[in-house]
Amino acid sequence: MSKPTTPGNGDEPTAAASEYARARTGRSTVGDAAGRAETERDGYVVRPYRPNDKEQFFELYEAVFGEQRTDEWFSWRYGGPYADRPRMFVAERAGELVGAEPFISFGMRAGDETTLAIQPADAMVHPDHRRNGLLTRMTERALEHFGDREPSFVFNFPNEEAKGAYLKLGWVEVGSVATAYRIQNPSRFFSASSANLDAVASTAADAGATAFHRVRDAVRTTDGSIDVRRHDGVPAGRLASLYGEAVPERIHTPRTTAFLDWRYANPNWDARTYTAHRGGDLLAALVTVDERGDGLRTKKVLDGFPLVGQRARSNAFSALLSAVIGDADDADIVTVGADTLPNAVLSEHGFYWDDRPPLSLLGSLTTVVARPLSLTQPTDWTVGNCDLPERRDWRLPLAEQDCSS
Repeated sequence: MSKPTTPGNGDEPTAAASEYARARTGRSTVGDAAGRAETERDGYVVRPYRPNDKEQFFELYEAVFGEQRTDEWFSWRYGGPYADRPRMFVAERAGELVGAEPFISFGMRAGDETTLAIQPADAMVHPDHRRNGLLTRMTERALEHFGDREPSFVFNFPNEEAKGAYLKLGWVEVGSVATAYRIQNPSRFFSASSANLDAVASTAADAGATAFHRVRDAVRTTDGSIDVRRHDGVPAGRLASLYGEAVPERIHTPRTTAFLDWRYANPNWDARTYTAHRGGDLLAALVTVDERGDGLRTKKVLDGFPLVGQRARSNAFSALLSAVIGDADDADIVTVGADTLPNAVLSEHGFYWDDRPPLSLLGSLTTVVARPLSLTQPTDWTVGNCDLPERRDWRLPLAEQDCSS
């Protein structure tokens, strides 16, 4: 339950709609010189981020999201092995920063082809300056800026309100990204989901969930030959080797040592890795973090290794997930992203997907949208043999999603 990519800021897009078929023929919707002049005429200037903007960025972030951020968090969030400086566009008026659209940088791979992608995250407009098209202007300037530079495409996970703005700027809706939930404290979960449960029903639901999981966990069989070990932090070298045993053909972030060292270095996380061994062989691994937000204590399984052939290692993943759950007594929910673990393993551990009843009745699914940064060739919509608009061509566990905490 991470914060959505963009808050509900009421920012109205002004760019003309760009349908997928038109975009593939090379018709771009990015702003031209006239658009930039118009931006300045009403007093707003949209430009790339500068290092001396940081303090005003922190003030804007707190005004919009209600959270304070640190230099360490900023360097982690917008830095990493794929960016030598923050990729960000800002809007200012009379010297005051009133909007910002940062981008996280990812290395991406499909089969043998590798490339660079960016992901909009934490886009924001000050409450006093909404309804002026600033999100659209910042996005247009970013598309124009990156169009002839190294990143080849952009992908993100906007909320419903922000999604419309991105679709009008040439993004396409790739599909939904489901999350599996093990609900250990129903009263807190349904409260966070704005579901109506009275006190008696909440107490009964909590007791029922505790009994259900206790029985289910007791009757589940485990492979006694598998040894599960716990590691504080992330043993990046070992996980990178496990990833390298079988690289996915689908679009994903390659689990290099550099990526793993950066991705799980969020200063607000205490990452823990669980590894499964038989004899001297490393079979599988899970990376988890604990988060607090929306009134919930959440244990998140961000990644599973290897990324290919999980069903053949179901016993190892089952042992790992049992260990994770055993360490999550104080968590209200345990979550696992799509494309991470076999469905059978999740089911036997009491997980339910939010793209099917009953959880699908509680809210909307996470959606992924994407577009190339250049729209000159039909091949701009592909990575290797995979198509950006095809959900089946993506692998999207929580590690690829927007996890800011």
